[in-house]
Parts: sequence; structure tokens; C-alpha cells
Amino acid sequence: MRYRVEEDTLIVEGNFDALSSGLLGGRKKVEHIFNHTVGKDFDYTDPIAYLKKVASKFGMRNYFGLLTSVPMDKLAIARVGEVTAFVTAGVINHNEKIGTINTIVVIEADVSEGGMVNAVITATEAKSTALLEEGHRFTGTTTDAVIIAKTGGRYYEYAGPASELGSKIWRAVKTAVKESLRKW
Repeated sequence: MRYRVEEDTLIVEGNFDALSSGLLGGRKKVEHIFNHTVGKDFDYTDPIAYLKKVASKFGMRNYFGLLTSVPMDKLAIARVGEVTAFVTAGVINHNEKIGTINTIVVIEADVSEGGMVNAVITATEAKSTALLEEGHRFTGTTTDAVIIAKTGGRYYEYAGPASELGSKIWRAVKTAVKESLRKW
């Protein structure tokens, strides 16, 4: 796995088997995962076209992508063992009901089918716990998205918070969410 931030876009490269709750999401093998801060040219009426335009700009053909209004200087990255969490968290409006928290979890290991689904739950629970511990009275925002990606390697059957892999996901996501929130 390699990653960089270029022109308001986090780009993670590798050979991934991934799940995405974002636009054009689902389950597939991808070579790129990105999180892009939308600009003034963002077309709210056609976010899928915008997502495709970003992917095309960087020459990405096989990808999962997320969109956010959170600037990339608020990006937080936390690594625990073979788990890396990339998070942009924005909840700064006056009523704290609108925002976006995008979470990308890269697992440099192999994970069972059920474990991949469970990793989504674990990452979401860790995000929610971080929000509550930071004094917010909600467990997510209306546009949150998550991508879970695995690269292969050591095999894990489970990814719930009590499992070895799940504990790593929990700690990485919780740390990254808190760090991104504190950058505001």
C-alpha cells in the first residue's frame, strides 16, 4: 500500500479487495481508493459525475472514491499493526447535525467474508465512541461513508472489537477520528 495527498485528494494505491458504502460503492477489487475534498465546482445535483471526473483527472480506472467538504489538512492517519485508518471528520456547524466523516480502513492481511462485513461495524462503532468521548451527542453524521480494504497476507476470521484484528481496527479508527476532530 502506498498513499499520498495531491490537490485536495487522498490517494491510496495497491491491490485491494474492498467494500465501500460511498457513491458507486459495493464490493470489488480496486487499485485505487480516494477521498476528495470537493471544490467550488462541485455539482450537488450529480455527485457521481463529479466523482468520476476526479478519478479521471488522476488516471484512476479501477477505484472506490469518497467525497467530503473537509479539507485534507484535517486528514488523520492512524496505524495499529497491519491496520491503517484514514479519516476526515467534519462536524463544525452550529447544530452539529450535518457534516461528513469519511473512514478508509486498509488491512494489510486477509479477512474472511464475514470479517469484512464485521470490520464495517467495528469501524462505525469506533467512530461513534470517538464522537461521544469528544463531547458530541450523536454517533455519526448524515453523509458518513466507510471503505474497508484488504490486501492479503495473514488470515483473520473475525473483525469484531473483541478479536485481535477488530481491536486494531477499533484503536486505529478511534484515534484517527479524534485526531481529525481536534484539527478544527
